[in-house]
Amino acid sequence: MKVNDPEGRKWEIIRRFAPWRRWVQPFAPLSGGYRHYKITADWTLYSKDLPEEHDDGPVHKVAVGLFGLLILLQALAEFPIYVLLGLCLVPFLLLEMLCQGVAGIVTRAVRRFRNAPERVDVAGWNKDKDGLVSLTILKVHSELAEPLATELRGLFRDRIMFDPGDPAVREVLTRFGVRVEKHRTLLRRRTVGIAA
Repeated sequence: MKVNDPEGRKWEIIRRFAPWRRWVQPFAPLSGGYRHYKITADWTLYSKDLPEEHDDGPVHKVAVGLFGLLILLQALAEFPIYVLLGLCLVPFLLLEMLCQGVAGIVTRAVRRFRNAPERVDVAGWNKDKDGLVSLTILKVHSELAEPLATELRGLFRDRIMFDPGDPAVREVLTRFGVRVEKHRTLLRRRTVGIAA
């Protein structure tokens, strides 16, 4: 579920249906690393302070053209290596998918019989949508996950950050019996200045 706040930042409220994909990743380092969230700063706030680029004339254009040509040649030389590496990794990726499937069946059975909580992630992207600036991981009873996501979506229509300590947010989380497992944000509360 996606929603925009009053400043135009995109927020996602995600119900995690497949936690076993996080738990079972034995061969992920071979394919470039583990899949996980990473909080990064919103550099669009500081883009106004950066100096403007200027053109140095024909010498600059030739240098940029040569640099582009070198990058193209390097990409052409590395392409067959990446194709062979990908073909070598296919059996490992299939084995990883099989392990994830087995772990998923076990996890679903445990959830069904033990009535385990479901995970709901509240992720706030920076304005360029190239990195997270806020992440909150919530645990809630599985029957209440969908109504909670709908309620949180309504909260973002008049709010620019998600803070479990905020009274309105805390009231919603308490009403649904939510446990906040993790909360990390780079967004700051705005304080209203008093004019003298």
